[in-house]
Amino acid sequence: MVDEMTTPAKMSAENVNVFYGSKQALFDVNLEMPTCSVTALIGPSGCGKSTFLRCLNRMNDTIDNCRIEGKITLDQQDIYDNQQDVVLLRARVGMVFQKPNPFPKSIYDNVAYGPRIHKLCKNKAELDEIVETSLQRAGLFEEVKDRLQEAGTSLSGGQQQRLCIARTIAVNPEVILMDEPCSALDPIATARIEDLISELKNRFTIIIVTHSMQQAARVSQTTAFFHLGKLIETGATADIFTKPKHTQTQDYITGRYG
Repeated sequence: MVDEMTTPAKMSAENVNVFYGSKQALFDVNLEMPTCSVTALIGPSGCGKSTFLRCLNRMNDTIDNCRIEGKITLDQQDIYDNQQDVVLLRARVGMVFQKPNPFPKSIYDNVAYGPRIHKLCKNKAELDEIVETSLQRAGLFEEVKDRLQEAGTSLSGGQQQRLCIARTIAVNPEVILMDEPCSALDPIATARIEDLISELKNRFTIIIVTHSMQQAARVSQTTAFFHLGKLIETGATADIFTKPKHTQTQDYITGRYG
């Protein structure tokens, strides 16, 4: 088990405020996300957790009226620095979305897409190896190894989400962001993804938004509780769920609101 007290932060947020036009969505968020560990962001709908997640690989850049103040660092480097190459940043900080979104391509080409774009392989043999390794790490290779030329969209929902995870890890990111990756999946597929997250954290830093407190308790080492755009409390997951310091956290965990 990772001890977040001795693990350096892979990413950190300092005094982060986010505005959509004149409306403020996040207020003065400070959060450290430890290396090779799972950080869960929990809280009721509309509390700002997905907004915060999208700040971590600058996906909010695509929204015209979005303004971000404060500092977010990856390995102590400011990701909003003018010199930052956003394409390179998004290769280092990958994203898995709420609904599986395989490209309208073959299973093989879905996983090969990133390595081709970023020129990570010199020849077909190297690309084949990246595709196979990524599918194995995503726990999918044995199920699809004889179907690599079939459409990614032909897979089941749970398989599609694991394909999206394989596609994300094919470019060898350092951080994986997951925005409610199981909300569209059945309980069996959800359990497979949770097992996968537990394995992947040995190699990647994972930050997951989840509506399920049970899921946060199962997969994360650190939990951050958001409410109305504010980070109310953060700490070791076991502490947040058994002895929260704030009444708001206690009320949310015990189901008084949500």
